[in-house]
Amino acid sequence: MTIFLCIVIFSELGIPSEIFHTSHAHTHGTREKSPLGFIYYLINYFLLTFFVIEICLKLFSDTLGFVSEFINVFDSIVVLVSFGFQIADVDVSFVGLLRILRLIKVITEMKKQADKKKEEKEFIKQ
Repeated sequence: MTIFLCIVIFSELGIPSEIFHTSHAHTHGTREKSPLGFIYYLINYFLLTFFVIEICLKLFSDTLGFVSEFINVFDSIVVLVSFGFQIADVDVSFVGLLRILRLIKVITEMKKQADKKKEEKEFIKQ
């Protein structure tokens, strides 16, 4: 899931935003999504929904532990703001920045998992 998220974020950031909308949409004052834009919209919607559910479950299972870590609160704010813009179908330029900030959480989690595995290997050796 982490690798998939990284691929989606980097590919979407690397593609010019004009590709996500049809060329005739600008003439009518609306921004109609191209097929590629619609696919990215659905993928983002699915991922953000998954992350909102993850946040709710973590809050339910370990409220105090979850809220006591700054990275969890920061990540939750980023996810919820992104989800709000996704639901409202608002296309703002700083949503890309929010997606990059989301990677901070992903990288932090990957580092935690790597450190945990390293500790387990060290423990087994002893």
